[in-house]
Amino acid sequence: MNFIIFNLIFMMLFVMFSLNVYYLSFLISVEFLIVTILFYMLLFNFNNWIFLIYLVFAVCEAVLGLSLLVSMNYEYGHQKIEFVNLLK
Repeated sequence: MNFIIFNLIFMMLFVMFSLNVYYLSFLISVEFLIVTILFYMLLFNFNNWIFLIYLVFAVCEAVLGLSLLVSMNYEYGHQKIEFVNLLK
């Protein structure tokens, strides 16, 4: 079971850094990676406080990412914002 979770984490890191062109697909892959790590923490019965702190940081990251997406949508005018556009 431990091998499966580490394999999922590695695959999500690969997808996150190589296959994403758009910002929204990057956010979805980051959220899936967060959920995978969350299941790993639940599986091995980590401390409840660490679990709650991790959950708070995950929610803050999601809110920050979506608010950045909304502000870029307002600035550029469409939701298919590529990472190449962010470098200009």
